[in-house]
Amino acid sequence: MNNELNDIIDSYYDVLGITPNRTRYSEQVQCRAALMSAMRQFETTTSIGKAFNVDHSTVVYHTSKHEANMNSWLGYDRKFDIANKLCNETLRYKTIHGKLKSVQIEIRRLKTIENKLIEHIENRKHLLNE
Repeated sequence: MNNELNDIIDSYYDVLGITPNRTRYSEQVQCRAALMSAMRQFETTTSIGKAFNVDHSTVVYHTSKHEANMNSWLGYDRKFDIANKLCNETLRYKTIHGKLKSVQIEIRRLKTIENKLIEHIENRKHLLNE
């Protein structure tokens, strides 16, 4: 998953025309905060933190300030919209695919149970007929 997150990070900064760095300049912090908040819909704070090479608590902090940033930090909303679109394009598909895989595994498990029950019923019928 980290490769996908890194691809999103790269695409995001390309779209914005900004070279990412780890400084505390407002634009850099704003970019990171917006993208972390967009990713949080799909990923854990730990995996996002790894992709950004920061502790998960940094992700928690930025996501906790998201609503306030949307309302008061000039330019943040535009950056979040861009980040959100990139995340939706990439991570939503991955999430749906993961859920589908889980459902398929559950179906196989239930089929196995069904077959065992059928076998058990057939054995009981056979015993009763003897």
